[in-house]
Amino acid sequence: MMINNSQLARWGILPLWLLLTFSIFLRTPTPIDETRYLSVAWEMWLRQDFLVPYLNGETYSHKPPLLFWLIQLSWSLFGVNEWAARLVGPVCALLNLYLTRSLAKQLWPDKEKVALLAPWILIATLLWTLFATATMFDILLSNCVLLGMLGLVNATQGKEVKGWSFFALAIGLGLLAKGPVIFVHLLPVALLMPVWIEKNQSKNYSRWYSYQFIAILSGALIALIWAIPAAIQGGEAYANAILWSQTANRAVTTHIHARPFWWYFPFLPLFIFPWVAWPRMWKCLIGLPWKQDTGVRFCSVWFISCLLIFSLIQSKQVHYLLPLLPAFSLLIARLLMNAEKSATLLSELALPLCFCAVGLFLILMPSMTTFAKLSWVQTMDFVWGGSVLSIGLALLGITLYFRQLSILAVSTSVVLAIVIGFFCFFNYTGLAYNLKPAAEKLKDIQEHDMPVAYVGKYQGQFHFLGRLTHAIEIVENGQALSWASAHPDGYLISLEEKKATNVSYIQGQRERWLIFRTGQQTLQMQTK
Repeated sequence: MMINNSQLARWGILPLWLLLTFSIFLRTPTPIDETRYLSVAWEMWLRQDFLVPYLNGETYSHKPPLLFWLIQLSWSLFGVNEWAARLVGPVCALLNLYLTRSLAKQLWPDKEKVALLAPWILIATLLWTLFATATMFDILLSNCVLLGMLGLVNATQGKEVKGWSFFALAIGLGLLAKGPVIFVHLLPVALLMPVWIEKNQSKNYSRWYSYQFIAILSGALIALIWAIPAAIQGGEAYANAILWSQTANRAVTTHIHARPFWWYFPFLPLFIFPWVAWPRMWKCLIGLPWKQDTGVRFCSVWFISCLLIFSLIQSKQVHYLLPLLPAFSLLIARLLMNAEKSATLLSELALPLCFCAVGLFLILMPSMTTFAKLSWVQTMDFVWGGSVLSIGLALLGITLYFRQLSILAVSTSVVLAIVIGFFCFFNYTGLAYNLKPAAEKLKDIQEHDMPVAYVGKYQGQFHFLGRLTHAIEIVENGQALSWASAHPDGYLISLEEKKATNVSYIQGQRERWLIFRTGQQTLQMQTK
């Protein structure tokens, strides 16, 4: 059963998106990424300076301002609160689904089912589902990538002004969303146009590449409208960072998240779960209609070229691949459309059985030596695993009844399982991923005008959660004692491996301990 009800396929994605969006109320902002970006947005709001982002009173050059601007817009509409800021991520995810459907319509105008199916594939692709509600940059960047891809397709279909305008806008917004990485996503597909364009279509290469060059310059100009004034206002160090250190230099020489070439490949099956566990998908890939289908070539060039380039770049994080997932969903939706009658019941049961296996794994996880040493695993009960197992059994029953796996049922099952997973995981971890109590403690300290310092690298974990209005002093490990001597009534905040006593405040943070000590307590600890 692929799509028997087009209205359900067209509009059913909205309640599924709402369910996924609801998960932001089941978890607090995750340290250190979400808390950091919310803090940058908070300082932008406090300063009413929308040109140069700040974090803890210092210019923040690591990311461009588009996400922070969108949070400001949300706050101006709904007031300054947590849910308004965190709603930006899910809204970007909804736009992602819409643009994916729009691109499918452009690539396969005579195949409506592909456009209906592609968003359902995307919303249930594990990596995308996990990050769809995050206050981060990659889903936002993915929208810029999709806009650029729409532009390229339009340009090849005779709508050059519209197409190259889209492409230029995508470049500009992409630069403002996450910097020059937008070129990694868009340029390979644009440059490799001869590979994917319709074979019998007339080609004017000089015209294509000339317009492409103009569009790139136009997009860069959009970004420079922000970057030049920001560089002037932010000072020399900030200017150097946004124009070089955090852009091209970071891609080729950075040691941040540096990992080997092959690092992404072992994770790929997990990224595209549950579809990787569906034999019908692999059967479709064997008969890939590369030569006959422009859309298949387009999506294949997009996915493969970007994956290879990101593998060559030293810095690697799993969420860097999020903008590639629409290409995967489009490709699979197109291939599955012609394969619904070729599957055997036994092969259709593989994916539901895999769901059941995940549920059993979660049930048994606390008894596994490898995982039992994690403190949050020790608090697990039957609820998480039992819920996933129940979803798997329901999916198994639906498949047996219809004698075919339903894409819509799979997608609903994945989203429901992820939402339950968010609830259970953050319930089991307790304060390990919830820094609000610590942030409120810090706010109270600042309101009483007591000096406070953070030992080590401060990542902005507390500023938004505590609505802090003053910067936190940063001290190195070797300076903690001298600071404590100078401020015996002040507070030192540190992240430590071992649980400590004689402290003013302590809570777990992941598998470590977040500790508040007065200067006097710090000195007493050293004399023991």
